[in-house]
Amino acid sequence: MKNLIAVARASLLTMVLLMLAVLPSMADMEHIHGTAVGSDGNVVFFEEHIVKYNSNRIATMNTTYYDADLNKIGELVSDFSEGAQFGSYDFIDERLQYNDGALVMADRISIYSKKTPESDRKEKIIQRQSDQIVGQGFYPFIVNNLDKLAKGEVIPAKLVLPAQMDQYDVRIYQKSVENDRIQIRIEMDNWFLRLFAPHVEVDYDINTRQLLSYKGVSVVADALGKTIPVTISYEYTQQSLLAISQSNSKSNHSKSN
Repeated sequence: MKNLIAVARASLLTMVLLMLAVLPSMADMEHIHGTAVGSDGNVVFFEEHIVKYNSNRIATMNTTYYDADLNKIGELVSDFSEGAQFGSYDFIDERLQYNDGALVMADRISIYSKKTPESDRKEKIIQRQSDQIVGQGFYPFIVNNLDKLAKGEVIPAKLVLPAQMDQYDVRIYQKSVENDRIQIRIEMDNWFLRLFAPHVEVDYDINTRQLLSYKGVSVVADALGKTIPVTISYEYTQQSLLAISQSNSKSNHSKSN
């Protein structure tokens, strides 16, 4: 059971969120903010994604994670030189000093993980395949298949999980459509693993192809290394998360006076 939960957590990390790969027209750089709340309605963490594009294609993404007090707790740096669904990345949890990542090459993928500063770094080479999804390439993959999902197709894929030194078969399909909002479920393809591994549900706007929300086990662990169910809502802006926070603080201070 512990290993299955770890697999689910790692798969969610590769999915954090999360982002857009291609839109008809987009800025060269975009800020996307995520606010994660727990079942009690309290903020668990914030995400800030700075996405850079080249000729309307995703090029890089820097994701910073903050706790509820906006203290930095982790960072994920991704590069999409090998394609939108093949996100080479390096992740570090600054509280737990946990690290994992992947380097995508033309014919293979190098994956690695290091659970603590004292532990040995694990490394493995796997052969590259066309249906693999690596790192933050998960959301570009969904965007590129959104029309098929909207028509009811089930999309199979292999999720590369450096934290587990392996890859796993998943299936992605439409759960519901309401107006312009489509809800998509991601779950293990193996029926037995589905009994234990939690699924993930993400909502998209069909027209804008923007990610609207995420529901599932938390992408990053808490200070004790545990994951909890969260719901993350996303906001698209050209301002940094800290700049917006400072602006709101000044506004609240002015109102109080």
